[in-house]
Amino acid sequence: MSETLSMAGHVDDVFASEEVTVKAYTVGHYDDDGIWVPGTAITEDYTANIQPLNDREMDNLMRAGERLLDPRKIYINSGDLTKLKITYDLEFLGAKWKIIRSDIRPWRTYAKIVVSRYDDQDGTDPQAANIKAPPKPEPTP
Repeated sequence: MSETLSMAGHVDDVFASEEVTVKAYTVGHYDDDGIWVPGTAITEDYTANIQPLNDREMDNLMRAGERLLDPRKIYINSGDLTKLKITYDLEFLGAKWKIIRSDIRPWRTYAKIVVSRYDDQDGTDPQAANIKAPPKPEPTP
């Protein structure tokens, strides 16, 4: 049996998948003049199911002191799961997200990541339930 990096059988077909771009960075360093040089960006694309957190999951994170803005859980369907272990940010639905928790098991082809959206990104409405939603029209007087 060949090993594939797929979540086939783990995720219900009802949930639509999205393209998720993972951004990670190699370790930065200070140059000879003492100026910080950031690490090289590593970008990897994945297909993933994106779902909202249930009430219990949100309550547990908030009790742990996490500040949450539009928290979601992501199940990775395809891609190199070993690269997910060094990631910091995700980009999907036109916004940038930070990883709150992750359960990545490449040997089981399983990856579940809990994310929270960063504040104030290029005019996106922090109260919008769906980032893809068009902006609200201005009221007419």
